Amino acid sequence: MPQLRAQPFTMEHWALTLPDVDSTANGPLDADEQRQLDEAHRAIDNLNSARWMLGYSLEAVRRRRLYRGDGTRTWEQYLDQEHDGMSTSGADRLQKTWRLARAVQKELGRPLPDSHLDKLRSHAEATSDEEAARAYAALYRAHQDQSLRLTAGQVSDRVKTAAKAARGIKDPVARTQAFSAAWQAELVMPAPRTEEPDAAAPDKQSGPGDPVDAALLLLERAHRAIEDAAEDRNATAQRAAEAADRQQKAIRKIGRILAKVTVDADDIVDAEIVED
Repeated sequence: MPQLRAQPFTMEHWALTLPDVDSTANGPLDADEQRQLDEAHRAIDNLNSARWMLGYSLEAVRRRRLYRGDGTRTWEQYLDQEHDGMSTSGADRLQKTWRLARAVQKELGRPLPDSHLDKLRSHAEATSDEEAARAYAALYRAHQDQSLRLTAGQVSDRVKTAAKAARGIKDPVARTQAFSAAWQAELVMPAPRTEEPDAAAPDKQSGPGDPVDAALLLLERAHRAIEDAAEDRNATAQRAAEAADRQQKAIRKIGRILAKVTVDADDIVDAEIVED
């Protein structure tokens, strides 16, 4: 019978002593409650830290060919047997991002969510892990200063804007400088969300009650809902790799379908009205 691995991350290691009772307390947290909340947050942060440490470990196992076991086991077999059927693409992704995740944690003092890490990869590839970590930390703190939550979508938008500014620049140093400058420029936080406009309201460009505008509004709401759901840490911790892969494929399929949609307009131009 194979020997079970040691379990280093336990409640005893964290000294996590959360009462196993429901509370009816109201008002501000007292000192003991704040300590319990801090311990719970340490456990959550440990989950994100463990992700990049897993990437580091996978890289070490692969580069040193430690996966071979009795000499015949392949990398794919190792992942299947030792990591609950992890896909090679999933392992590759962890190996490519662990340095960036470590750099962010060192810069920010806490790990970043996987969804943010995925969006930040392009920044690191265009500049460096350290530069991307500093830029992310500045963006994160700017949101915190205004009591705003930084979303993966906002990170993605800023990366795309910076990449656009650096596009076409051949010199690597100049390209990196352009990318970094565009990221740092106009560090303006988004305004608080207001009430959604009426989808049936007339639009000056599209015409009264344009059904495409109504559909686009629904898509925008769905986009935000999916982003918020993807950042749910509790759901992430319980989701199997197969389920995540299935969901990711479904999202990409929707994107491919939408990319094929065309919007037509009436080519007839109103006749010019000439006054007598």
